[in-house]
Amino acid sequence: MGREERAVKAKTKVPPVSVAVTSEQREEFASEARRRGLGVSTTIRNLAVERTTQLRDERQRERARRWQTQRMLALADRIDSGQVGEASQEEIDRIFAEVETPAEGPSAVSADG
Repeated sequence: MGREERAVKAKTKVPPVSVAVTSEQREEFASEARRRGLGVSTTIRNLAVERTTQLRDERQRERARRWQTQRMLALADRIDSGQVGEASQEEIDRIFAEVETPAEGPSAVSADG
């Protein structure tokens, strides 16, 4: 087993947690343990850590989504109230045309080199 494949070990010793499982659940854990090449207890611990990490990440994404939605709704309200102007397609095209036009003057490179 390489360094990357080693089981996660507890950083500090704490009393173990005992959990009752059915014989079907025990067999599922044993099967997963064989697949991972780990002991049953280590597999159960790793599965618990993996799942709690997933739950934490899902909560964080949901908070971010709510924050972004609130920001978007606030901006939409500002646009609707006229606090934020809108650009016409002609204004957008003019701005891009100005940027795409090569600069003239001493810093411009001529076609002759």
